Amino acid sequence: MAAESASRTGSVLLVLLNNPRDAQSWNAFVDRYAPKIYGWCRQRGFQEADAQDVTQEVLTQLVQKLQTFRYEPQKGSFRSWLKTLTHHAWCDYLERQGRASGSHEDPQWWERLKTVEGREDLLQALAETFDLEVLAEAQARVQLQVSPRDWKIFEDLALAGRSGPAVARELNMTVTAVLMARSRVQKKLRREIQKLEGSQ
Repeated sequence: MAAESASRTGSVLLVLLNNPRDAQSWNAFVDRYAPKIYGWCRQRGFQEADAQDVTQEVLTQLVQKLQTFRYEPQKGSFRSWLKTLTHHAWCDYLERQGRASGSHEDPQWWERLKTVEGREDLLQALAETFDLEVLAEAQARVQLQVSPRDWKIFEDLALAGRSGPAVARELNMTVTAVLMARSRVQKKLRREIQKLEGSQ
């Protein structure tokens, strides 16, 4: 039960990998990725309707890829896997659009889509979202490794910005003990992020 609860707070992509029909994760996935893809399109001068179409199509391709593209930690980092997944989805999208590009009103539309620079810019635009995926997955993993009290201390101090003395009073602990608990969680979190990024 704890593992299921923690997975809800982890990477939406990994949840979708295990259950592509999970509506809650699909919504979180769209909320997390759509603005980056849409913003990338608008920066390239796409009209609003075209930007929405590209965003929807790339998200659809990503979800389809999730059903067949397996993450294997021993073969590389989570971040690299996400980049490769996005690259494959983008290439599939371009291939489909290439067949239909002659019917589009804007002749430069296709050229803007298929440039290597454009693809790299899209990956860069998604890098922040990849980082959120890595952080969310690391937090879900660490939450399973520490006591509920230590996790609450970490959330209160590091995420909610509460003061050490206030949290210590609430939990009937010393400020030193509260700060040490936060430090233990942060160390574990750094280790998990390093594992997910493949830097160990």
